[in-house]
Amino acid sequence: MIARFLRPLAAAALLALAAGPLAAETNAPAPAYEEKSILSPDGTLYVIRSGSATDLGVVGGNLGPSDKLIEWTSRSQDGQIQAGIIPGTVNADVKHNLDIAYDEPSDSLVLLWNEELTVLNVLRLGVYRNGTWSVGNLLPNLGMAHAYNPQMLLSHLSVNMVDPSGNAITKTRTLLSVIWWEEAQYAQARYAPIFLDDDQDPGDVQVYDLPALIGSGGSTPTAGRSTGAYMFPALQVDGMSGSLLASFADLSAGRHYVIRVSFPTELGRPGPDNATWMRRRIPVVGVASDNPIGDVGPIVIGDVKTLIGFAYRPTLAWNTGTAIGYTRFDGKAWSSVRTIQLSDTMTADRAMRLVQEMATRN
Repeated sequence: MIARFLRPLAAAALLALAAGPLAAETNAPAPAYEEKSILSPDGTLYVIRSGSATDLGVVGGNLGPSDKLIEWTSRSQDGQIQAGIIPGTVNADVKHNLDIAYDEPSDSLVLLWNEELTVLNVLRLGVYRNGTWSVGNLLPNLGMAHAYNPQMLLSHLSVNMVDPSGNAITKTRTLLSVIWWEEAQYAQARYAPIFLDDDQDPGDVQVYDLPALIGSGGSTPTAGRSTGAYMFPALQVDGMSGSLLASFADLSAGRHYVIRVSFPTELGRPGPDNATWMRRRIPVVGVASDNPIGDVGPIVIGDVKTLIGFAYRPTLAWNTGTAIGYTRFDGKAWSSVRTIQLSDTMTADRAMRLVQEMATRN
């Protein structure tokens, strides 16, 4: 029923997206909703929008004008349009920081967002597969939890296993990794792995405190710390190995770690009597670099990128509005803040690209 009400809106949203550059030239006011879009390899265009029913122009059913929700639309290459409201998103809570990804091997559309509850905010994850949305929470820690700066990364891992006939086979697993900073009982980086090829339910995801994975933990003092130096954990693929690199600050130890995250690759025969199979979703972690926290970074809540280069040395980079600033750990100490001034010829994207090339090659 809701999908039928939304169908005219879906077509309008997709046409508006296609006309984006023209709309920008007319200096039209910014929409009162958040929107993300992505193109799948088969040419299907997906558009996700969050806002109030009034702002989105959604009508029908039991929706009230002030209800907050997330709607989705898709348009395939043959022109077929589908639309609907993502289950469980109609309520009074603001939903923002949309992030989307598409994985071809598992034919999955993934949506991550922050949802603001009365005294806390949580991360929610939706997976659209086989025509159905599954939605779950990445469960917060105890206390009035607030999640900041979530980042997700799709990667693929080649594994060996045994099929029901006893034949050795090789399979590619699709791993969706989510990392974020959470302030609750403790302030720390957290990590959640979701295996899309397993048809894993987004509501059944194990969340790990990253300091605990390396044997750390405890009180997390922030006095005298630069927020830009610790509130922005990051993920990066570690070459062709299939493993990941997670970069995060551990306030309890006063250290900035880069850790290597991998998963079992020799799985054997599926079944509860196979211990390796039963722990196939449990991360294996090793410390790649152990550095002091880079407190020369900015005191901001805005976006700070962590780039990991040679010998797993991290670089922090950010946009001040007039320049791209960065600081790099050289193996002994963090550098003083360096900048690339922005101009008509040196755009923010170009400057950040230069910093990224420098950081990953050195």
